Amino acid sequence: MGVLGLSAQDAHHVRLIGRTALEITGVERVSSFDVNAFELVTTLGNLYIEGESLHMKQFDVESGLVRIEGNISALQYADDSKRKGFARRLLR
Repeated sequence: MGVLGLSAQDAHHVRLIGRTALEITGVERVSSFDVNAFELVTTLGNLYIEGESLHMKQFDVESGLVRIEGNISALQYADDSKRKGFARRLLR
């Protein structure tokens, strides 16, 4: 059981609003971020977010809620073995 007695799948949600606002629950930590990319560790694995002019509007550590605004172009889940390739693509 995870947050508030929910399973990991129940505790993790992603809500994209018009490609300009993103709300994510079940976030355990923010590994890295800049204006073009975010790397989050969630209850269901690593989540990578690509875009432009990205800004974190909220990170509530206790509830695991993250809100991001900007031009969101991609969301991708990956395990650690795929991480290096994805990170290289982001840094080009």
